[in-house]
Order: sequence, then structure tokens, then C-alpha cells
Amino acid sequence: MLNAEGQGIWDDPFESTRRTHDSKAWTLSAGTNHVHALPTSWNSSWVLNHGTAAAPKLDTLHDGLWTSLPSTQWRVGLGHLWMLDDWLWADRLHLDVGVSRMVKEEQFLGRIKEVNGTDSSLVVVDELLLNQGASWALDGQIHLLSAAVTGPDAFVEWSTGLRGGWVFQQQSDTLAPVFFESATLPAWHVAWTAGVGVGFKVYRGRMLRLHVEADWLQLAQARTPDVVRVVDADVRGLNWLQGGYRPWRVTLTHDLFRRKPAESCANPTRSEASKTLFDPKKMKGGKKAKSTGFKKALEEREDWLE
Repeated sequence: MLNAEGQGIWDDPFESTRRTHDSKAWTLSAGTNHVHALPTSWNSSWVLNHGTAAAPKLDTLHDGLWTSLPSTQWRVGLGHLWMLDDWLWADRLHLDVGVSRMVKEEQFLGRIKEVNGTDSSLVVVDELLLNQGASWALDGQIHLLSAAVTGPDAFVEWSTGLRGGWVFQQQSDTLAPVFFESATLPAWHVAWTAGVGVGFKVYRGRMLRLHVEADWLQLAQARTPDVVRVVDADVRGLNWLQGGYRPWRVTLTHDLFRRKPAESCANPTRSEASKTLFDPKKMKGGKKAKSTGFKKALEEREDWLE
């Protein structure tokens, strides 16, 4: 019997919060921002034909391997969360806006043609060549969340929703002319996102949620100049530098629910409002009751003396 009752309490991880707090909360979030390469490494070769199809005269500008280097950046956000009633598969709606930074580094290993060379021979690079890009972005997210309880103060959750980003500043290295031109990030993009996470109730009305989420499908994005490149991110991610990348994030969110007001029509006992409420001078019939009682006591005393 005890186990059944305990499981009934645990079915809704927000049941105790609903009783004592409002069904909405401010959210503060901070976390890491990443871009996963599609693929991690890729071959790159640029060969020009200065002759004809019948008599080709080939000129190789570069031939080698590009590798995407991992980079961890950051994102902070502010949002609002609403608890949902009678929804089929979602129990919360979360709206969030934030600012993020992304940095991407690519490394080239192979052979290149000397820019000022007198012939078309290739030389092996003495040091690994780096190609780097950086950006700042504003983004907005709207997610539907669903949770499953794992204990009295813990739960797992999954989410799906939309994310839109606007890149307001970006920069990248200028490569030697023997390489393909670097692609820039689109000025804006909208993606379908999905993720999973865990949550903990740290105090009444205070919850912490750790979430991992990725952009799984780019629904729309600003047009960018067409450049010759080896890798194409297609609908999965964004073209950037020499490669294609899928954005993903690890975020820690703090939910701050507001406590419901006390269910009472009277003010606190020591407040000025309560003193005014129970002021004998303002209570109807107060003086009359006092006068009538004193008069009756005198009459009873006179009857007893007689």
C-alpha cells in the first residue's frame, strides 16, 4: 500500500510545486556551445586544366586532408517557463532568448603549390596550416518539454522545438589563393531541435535541469555566396569555412517559480491593516454592546442588595 501511494506521488515530478507555487517560472541558463563537423575529416584537392580535354595541362594547387578541431564556447540565456495542463505528451512550454559565441578551427595537412613558385610542383607543408572562424549570435528558442519521474526529487526529460539564430558579427582567416574560398555562416537560420536531459528539485520552487540538445534539421536560412567547396552540410547543418557543421549545446537551466499568495482574507496579525480591521472604534455596535452590558450589571447588583 505504501509503495502504491509513493508511486502515485512520484508520477508527477511537479505535483508539490503546483500546490505551493505558480504554474510559471523565470529561467536562467548557461552552458557550452559546440559545432560538430560533418564529417570530422575530409580530403581536399584542387586541380586546374590549363589545356583542353584532348590535350590536358593539369595544374594542382593543393592536395591534402582537412581536419576539424574540437572547440568549446559558451551561451547564456533568459527565459520563461509555463506548466501545461491536459496536454497529450508535453507538460511544459519554455521560451528562451540568449547570446552565444562560436569558434571553429580547421587544420590542413598535405601538399600545396607555392604561391610565388616558378613551376607547378607541390611542396609538403612544413607546419600544419590552420583556418579559423569566430562568430557572435543572438538566438531564440521555443521548446515543448516532457518529463518522467525517477525519484521524489529527480526526473528525466526530453524536448523538441524550434531555434532561430541571428549572427551579428563574424570573422575568419584569409587563406592562400591555392585553397578554396572559405564559406561564411548565414546571417540567420531556423532549425528543428531535439534533446534529452535530467532535472533535480533543489528546493521548493527551485529546479536545476541539465540538457543536451542539437539542431537536427535546418528549416530555413539566409542565402550566402556560392563558393567552391568539398564538403556540403546540406539540410543537417551549416556551411562554414571549408567544412559543414551541426550546432549543439549543453545547458544548465535554473527554474525559479513564484510562491502562491497565502489563502487568507485577513492581513498578518501585526500589520497596520489588521489593526485597522479590528479597531473597536470602527466595529459596528461595539459601544452599544459595552454600554448595555454595564447597565445590566448595575441593575443586577441593586436587586441583590435589596
